[in-house]
Amino acid sequence: MKARKIISVLLVSALTCAMLFASSAENLYEDFSLAVENGDLSGAMESYADLEERLSDELSSANKSLEKAFEKNNRELYLEAKSDIRTLAGYTITEEQSDKLLSLIVEESPERALEDASWLYENSPYYRPSLTLDYSVSGDGFSYSYHSSKIMKPGSEITLPDQESINANSNRLGRLKGWGVTKDEVTYEAGSVITMPLTDQTLYAIWTNEVSFSDLVSGIDVKEEGVSDGDEIALPEVPANSEGRVFIGWYDETTGEFIGPEAEIYTVRGNGAKFEALYADVEISDVRTTPYSTLPSNTQVTLKFNVENTGNEDFRNLEVSISSSDENLSILNDTLYFRRLPAGSVGTVSTRVVYTGTGSAKAIPITVSVTDEDGNVWQSDFSLTSK
Repeated sequence: MKARKIISVLLVSALTCAMLFASSAENLYEDFSLAVENGDLSGAMESYADLEERLSDELSSANKSLEKAFEKNNRELYLEAKSDIRTLAGYTITEEQSDKLLSLIVEESPERALEDASWLYENSPYYRPSLTLDYSVSGDGFSYSYHSSKIMKPGSEITLPDQESINANSNRLGRLKGWGVTKDEVTYEAGSVITMPLTDQTLYAIWTNEVSFSDLVSGIDVKEEGVSDGDEIALPEVPANSEGRVFIGWYDETTGEFIGPEAEIYTVRGNGAKFEALYADVEISDVRTTPYSTLPSNTQVTLKFNVENTGNEDFRNLEVSISSSDENLSILNDTLYFRRLPAGSVGTVSTRVVYTGTGSAKAIPITVSVTDEDGNVWQSDFSLTSK
């Protein structure tokens, strides 16, 4: 019995010693601060990891003490617990320590630096590297200045803007050639993907005078660099229309400038332009008389079909006419209109028809003609079947 008491006393003593010798959050924070001061990056990171673990335990204990003090209405214990929590909350990376750690990280190898910078980003409230994009440019009679900043974790992928995404005025700014760490040389092509740098950085937009013509349909991709205001440029020859497409002209979305299809020469305005070929095209589809699969005789049936703008130009005042060479088919409303049909959109046409003929399974021809306000016509032929 006496031996058991001795063993119990030894166990309690050992536990007490372990608690006494366990590093407190205060001691670990001192270790971390000393490692930072001495330029020991790995030591600082190890100490901070131990500190976080110890902080979790001590904060949990302090919060429990706070709850008990509140339950027992013990003001002295409550104030003591609140003071402990405030002290523990102060064991964080300071701005000065964050700057010191970053200076050590930047000197490491790129792979190691990225890993350690990610650690600093997650643990320091003061380390938030920014990437600023400077679009500024000035010329005769105008000045354009715009800045955009991103704050992201180091190593994150960033897609740099291109001409299309910023929709810059071509006449004033020309073409966005790329982005540079200096104002006079391209470091990254426009639209390229880069990784977020470890430190604050500014990239400057670099512009060049250029007129370009692009056409996804024919594959035209022409660029005239080094142009000046007043220069005359021969327009690319657009191949003959095919598959119903109608070439409308050239359009610069950034300036609203339009060149008609009959023009042969373009006179440069300002620092350039970015023209895209415009096409008009229509597709008729999904002709149906739902719920009827065939046309019953002497019965009004709803005829529907889709009109899709498959070009890249909006339609206005579009006329849709429906006709048939079968004299037994009456179309109660044979002309309908779209006031506007944007590029890429689909509209539905609906009318009523009556078939007065006889004979089953007879093919009844239907012709749909679509006419735009410029007089261009698209025609599609279909057939319905009598019951």
